[in-house]
Amino acid sequence: MYTTRSTLPSTKFSISNVVPGDGNVYLSWNEVPGATGYLINYGRNFRTSARVVKSAAASFTVKGLENGATYHFTVLTVPEAGPTQKTPQITITLPERSGIQARQLGLLINDNDPDSVVLGEYYRTRRNIPSENIVHLNISKVPEISRAAFQLLKTQVDLMLPETVQAVAIAWTIPSRVECNSITSALALGFMDAPCIKNTCSWATSSPYYGSNSTHPFTDFKMRPAMMLAALSLEQAKQLVDRGIASDGTQPHGSAYIMNTTDATRSLRARIFPASNLGKYLSPYVDVQIKNADWISGTTDALFYFQGLQAVNHIGMNTYPPGAVADHLTSYGGMLTDSYQMSALHFIAGGATGTFGTVSEPCAYSQKFPDPSIMISRYTKGETLIEAYWKSVLQTFQGAFVGEPLANPWKQIISRH
Repeated sequence: MYTTRSTLPSTKFSISNVVPGDGNVYLSWNEVPGATGYLINYGRNFRTSARVVKSAAASFTVKGLENGATYHFTVLTVPEAGPTQKTPQITITLPERSGIQARQLGLLINDNDPDSVVLGEYYRTRRNIPSENIVHLNISKVPEISRAAFQLLKTQVDLMLPETVQAVAIAWTIPSRVECNSITSALALGFMDAPCIKNTCSWATSSPYYGSNSTHPFTDFKMRPAMMLAALSLEQAKQLVDRGIASDGTQPHGSAYIMNTTDATRSLRARIFPASNLGKYLSPYVDVQIKNADWISGTTDALFYFQGLQAVNHIGMNTYPPGAVADHLTSYGGMLTDSYQMSALHFIAGGATGTFGTVSEPCAYSQKFPDPSIMISRYTKGETLIEAYWKSVLQTFQGAFVGEPLANPWKQIISRH
């Protein structure tokens, strides 16, 4: 619904139809004879126009708006001759949506990596990331960086990101790790050196975000969950972005396959999964199944695919709905480009929108990998991919989170009373 500063305009030239959407507003108005086009003035202050866009037709969709914010619109004619006509102003408040929003997401770009520059710009445009949320860095394009190099990077990021930024997208594939830490965890919680010195099978500081109800992790915990827009190629990274955007608000129904494979150790999550959470107990959208097999093939409904193998066959033989998540519990899936085990990026190549892998030997602790119950429950209640994935891992220091952070298939409209 929309409100106006008075009643709906009754003058001849007026805005006749307004439809608020997810970060956009569709406007239409009556055509004016002799007009060669129209200018749409809009902004968040009714006394001034922050932006102007031009339309040749008598309708236009204004994009890149902030959900939950109020905007003011007027339309002016571009006459072939004679005076300009102007509609009365209308005021509309966009519905607030669940999950972290684009205005709350930071974006890191490595200017030393041409693919990162291209991908960063592509993501900025597709997700309308504010320019003030973008940090340009100049770091080595290598799989692993030292803690000293990382500390310089983190200091720059922390200084440049606004306080309103709650999470971070990383527009590159390497570096993916800082010694024995993942770069996503190191950015969020700081570099944890004790496991690198002692034993990477040991535990480090647990994530305060784990299982929480926080919608503002930086405000609440002074941490910004991070996720990599990583893929085996630039084209696949762009496709990843597109899948995340395509998933928004689709409210898909499908299955979660938790694989109990011939590798008993790596099938830990299937072996300890609560029987009470099977079926549609966690979500009316998802049928959760324990699958006694090494893989699935030929499916079209795999919204969640939790594997238990060092290397997974037939990933590309399935069609994954936009927003789907797939990962495997193995030691080095987060070594994205130089692992002797299967890189988690093969799930992205196969069509998943999110994946996860560890960058150093974690040993078979379920707490170091995504908890399927938490992931399914949080994601299907309207949290973004980055929120739900991060909240599902207790010990994040080794885990590389990969995917399109703002993907939100079960996005909800929030009612404020």
